[in-house]
Amino acid sequence: MRRTVQALFLAASTLLGGCAGNKAFVSTQYVAAGRVAVLPIANETTDLDGPAYVRQLIVDGLRARGFNVSDPAEVEKIMKDNGFTDGGQLNAAKPEDMGKWLSADTLFYNTLVYFSEINIGFYWQRKVTVAGKLVDAKTGEKLWEDEKTWMTLNVVTDREKAKQEFAAQMAVKAIEKIAHAPLQPESRIAVKRLLDTLPHR
Repeated sequence: MRRTVQALFLAASTLLGGCAGNKAFVSTQYVAAGRVAVLPIANETTDLDGPAYVRQLIVDGLRARGFNVSDPAEVEKIMKDNGFTDGGQLNAAKPEDMGKWLSADTLFYNTLVYFSEINIGFYWQRKVTVAGKLVDAKTGEKLWEDEKTWMTLNVVTDREKAKQEFAAQMAVKAIEKIAHAPLQPESRIAVKRLLDTLPHR
C-alpha cells in the first residue's frame, strides 16, 4: 500500500519544494536525552487524521535515531488519567509533574502546525508543518526546539493536463485515506527534517 501511494505521488508531482525554516534552538546545557516521552500532539489544524499519523512518525523517527522512547499508548493513557486528553492542554501541566507520572527524563512536545492540501486541477499544493520541543523533565529547561515544513505543489496551464492532475491527486488522497497515512510523503519528510536537527544521544 505504501509503495502504491508513493508511486502515484511521484507520477503526479512535477515540482517539489520545502521551506528551510529557522535554525533550531539547542541549549548549551543539552545532554543525553535519557528516556523520552513523546507527549500527545497539539493540533492547530482542522485535520483529524494527521495528528496521530505525524506523532507516530516522530516516535518511529526518534527510535530509529537510538533514543529510548516510552510506549506512546502508555504515555497517552497516563496523561488521560491525570486529566489531559489533548496536546493543547499540556501547557497547564508542569514538566516536573509529567516527568514523574511518565517516569521520563525528557519530554518531547509536538505540534501539528499546518496540514492541508489544495487540488483545483490547474494548481495543487500539499503542505505539512511540524514543530517539536524537548524539555528536561526534572528542571523544566528547554533543551531543543525547531519547526520544519515540507510542501509539494504543481501548476499547469493546459486544460487536459489539469484534468489528469486532478484525477491523479484524488487517487493519491483516496489511497492515503485507506492506508491511514494522510499527506504521507510531506509528513515523512517534514518529520525527518525536524528530527535531523535534534542532537543525537
